[in-house]
Amino acid sequence: MDENLFFLNNPWRRGEYRLPDGIIERDLFPQACASLDDPEILLLTGLRQTGKNTLARQLIHHLLTNRQVTPATVFYFTFDDLSLRQQLNASLPSFLATIEKLLGGDAAGYGRLWIVVDEVQKLPGFIEYVKSLHDLGYPVKWVLTGSSALELMSQIRESLAGRVTQLPVHPFTEGELFRVKEMAPPPKGVVRGMLTGARPLDEAELHRQQAALLPFRYDIERVTDDILLYGSLPAVARAADGERRLALLRSYRDTYLEQDIRGIVKDDKLWVYQRTMEVLAGRTGDLLNYAEIAGQTGVAVDTIKRYVAILGKTFLIRELTTYSRNVRAEQLKSPRIYFTDLGIRNMLLGITELLLLERLNILGSSLENLVVQRLQAELSLTRSHARLHYWRTRTGEEVDLVVSTPQALLPIEIKSDRTPQKRYIKGLSKFFSKEDAAVGVLIGRFESVDVVRLEGKEVFLLPLWMV
Repeated sequence: MDENLFFLNNPWRRGEYRLPDGIIERDLFPQACASLDDPEILLLTGLRQTGKNTLARQLIHHLLTNRQVTPATVFYFTFDDLSLRQQLNASLPSFLATIEKLLGGDAAGYGRLWIVVDEVQKLPGFIEYVKSLHDLGYPVKWVLTGSSALELMSQIRESLAGRVTQLPVHPFTEGELFRVKEMAPPPKGVVRGMLTGARPLDEAELHRQQAALLPFRYDIERVTDDILLYGSLPAVARAADGERRLALLRSYRDTYLEQDIRGIVKDDKLWVYQRTMEVLAGRTGDLLNYAEIAGQTGVAVDTIKRYVAILGKTFLIRELTTYSRNVRAEQLKSPRIYFTDLGIRNMLLGITELLLLERLNILGSSLENLVVQRLQAELSLTRSHARLHYWRTRTGEEVDLVVSTPQALLPIEIKSDRTPQKRYIKGLSKFFSKEDAAVGVLIGRFESVDVVRLEGKEVFLLPLWMV
C-alpha cells in the first residue's frame, strides 16, 4: 500500500479534515447516517460519478464532528489505488495487518472501527473476506461503495445475504439541483406521496399543493429543462455552461467504455457495445426487442442480450417490467428500457439543444424517462414497498406507468402535450376495465390541476411542473 496516498486520503489523522466548499447534503444523507447504527454492512451503489465517494466522505465527516468518533478509528481506502490492490491480491489477510499497523496494536483495544472502502468491485474476493471478518464479530462498521454490479451483486447475494443494507445513490434529484443553485427546493413531498401510493389522491389537496408550488413554477421549469438536456450527474450539474457540460458527458462516455467495459468486452467489439448503447438511447421507453437491435448492429441476439445485461449491471439503464397479477408473467414479457441519466442518453444521440427533443419526436419519451427517474428515486428514499411497471394488453392498449402497492394500483399516463386530449385517457379506461384501480393520473405540460370523471372512475390531470 502507498502510505503517502493513504494519509492524503485520510487527512483527519493529521487533524486537518473538512469537507470541500459547495458540498450539498444529499437527500439520502439522513438515511445513510441512520444506517451507521445498524449492524449490517452499508453498501452504496449506483452509476459512476453519482456522488457515492462524496457521500461516504460526508459520513466520515458526520462521524468525526457530530458523533465525536476518535479519528484513529476511521479508515478510508480506495481500490483505485493499484498498489493496494496488488498487495491484497497477493494476500487478503494483509488488509487486517495493515489496519493493526496503522492503529499501532490490536484493534480490540479501540472498540468499534469505521472502515470505508471505495470501488470495492475492483478487487475480486474482497467481499468474501469482509464477510468472514463480519461473521467473526470483528468490531468494524463497513461502508462499501461500488459502481458496477457485474461482479459485486453476485458476490453480495452469495456472501452477504442478510448482512448488508444497500442504498442506491442516484444522480441529483430536483431538490438537490435547487440546493446546488442555492435555492429553496419546492415542497413536493405531498404530490410525490400521492404518485407513489403513500397517500390517496385528493382533488382539494392537489389544488392546495398547486397553490403552494406556484411560486416555484418558473424555477422548476428551468431546472426541468436542464435535466431534460444535460441530465443531473453531480459534476455536470455544477458545470458553469452548456459547452462544459457537453464535454463532461462525452468524457463520461469515454471513461465508462475504457475503464468499466474494455476489460469485459473484447477490444474489437467495443464499437458494437457503443452502438448498442446508441440504439437503446433512441428507443427510450420502447419495448426491448433484442432481434431488432441485433439487426441494427449486425451481431447475434445473444450478444445483444449480454450487452444489455452489462448496461443494467453498470447502472446505465433500468428495465421496467409489465404489470401482471401473475408475477411470472411480468418477467416473461419484454421490459421497457429507461436511462438512469438523460444527459448520457442525449450525448449518445448527439442531442445538444432542447429543441431537438421535439424535432426528433422524443420529447414524450424523455418526459416519461424523467417521471420514472423521479418516482424511482422517491421510492428509494422512502424505502417504499411500491413497485413501478408498465401495462400492455395483447391487442396493444397500454399505460406508461403503473405504481403497484400492496393496497392499490395507480396507472399513470405521461404526455408532452400542453392541452389534454381525450385519446390519452383511452389506455387508462382500458386499464380500469381490466384491473382493480379506482383512480388514474395523466401527466402533461398542462397549466393546472383538473379532474376527468370516467364511468365512476377519476383521472387526475397533473401538470409536469408539480411532479
